[in-house]
Amino acid sequence: MADRKKILEIRNLDISFKTTAGYVHAIRGIDLDLYKGETVAIVGESGSGKSVTMKAAMGILAKNAIVNSGSINFTYQHEDGKEETVEILSKDKKWIRTHINGKRIAMVFQDPMTSLDPTMNIGKQIMEGMIWHYKTPKEEAYKKAVELLKEVGITDAEARMKNYPHQLSGGMRQRVVIAIALACNPDLLICDEPTTALDVTIQAKILELIKKIQTERGISVIYITHDLGVVAKVADYVNVMYAGKIIEKGLINEIYYDPKHPYTWGLLSAMPDLDTADDRLYTIPGSPPNLLHEKQGDAFAPRDKYALVVDDKVQPPMFKVTDTHFAATWLLDPRAPKVEMPAELKARIERMKKGAGLE
Repeated sequence: MADRKKILEIRNLDISFKTTAGYVHAIRGIDLDLYKGETVAIVGESGSGKSVTMKAAMGILAKNAIVNSGSINFTYQHEDGKEETVEILSKDKKWIRTHINGKRIAMVFQDPMTSLDPTMNIGKQIMEGMIWHYKTPKEEAYKKAVELLKEVGITDAEARMKNYPHQLSGGMRQRVVIAIALACNPDLLICDEPTTALDVTIQAKILELIKKIQTERGISVIYITHDLGVVAKVADYVNVMYAGKIIEKGLINEIYYDPKHPYTWGLLSAMPDLDTADDRLYTIPGSPPNLLHEKQGDAFAPRDKYALVVDDKVQPPMFKVTDTHFAATWLLDPRAPKVEMPAELKARIERMKKGAGLE
């Protein structure tokens, strides 16, 4: 895979938020790579820093955010095919709005109702970006918008152009949001929990749709989600986040079939599974840490029944499992006691492998 082209490179990103209660250290040294045409998933509980990381990549951080360190390099192609790499954090908001937001990097948010303007028909909302970024003539923008609605699977597209958001179902609204995101042909599509507000059948259709568009257009996708079931369907590479850090990353099969971090074990165990012997759904004990008060050592230690004495003193480094798989847990240190993943999870992974035909 020597021809893989890196389009996004985040290095040592560290962000705090100034609040009335003090400084919240939300992102604590993140490294992330994304290649052209590939899908990366960022997984973790609410508040682990998934959305903040991506908002930083889009240059849309809140006013009270302070970037302590790090760089975000984004590589894109101009219309004439010339390539350019920009450092997002060094650009001002106006430049980012003109050159990046919606045009090169587009985002699909969790709840379509909050991203659509209730006072504007959906045709206008899809055309808006094309007219603003590319000065596309109205008639051409209209035709393109109708095509986009067809592309995202909305029937009777021409008639739908006149509809307002409240006249559409949740699934259709999310399709419209995807059409808006695709209107300017972005190089990167960020999907922030794009199916949370939808029921399961629609969820599967939206995921299929994003996958299909990605294949056809060759764009890169970043998924932000807490649902590992979604990740299994879409991602090539997974980053597991906890308390503002990436604590395990690897290819999808490595994270699913050979997870190394106790937190990843917990996330996988918490996925509903029809064949599990337990009569209760597993939950990770405790709750995520308050990042106002930083804890020495490993942030996950208080919730980790496998925690070692060293976890309370020193933060674990990223240990290499394979060339593509890394995990930040002291359990991987050669001096650590040998700890196996829970037996029930092991059995579940065997079932998952069988189901995927990997046995």
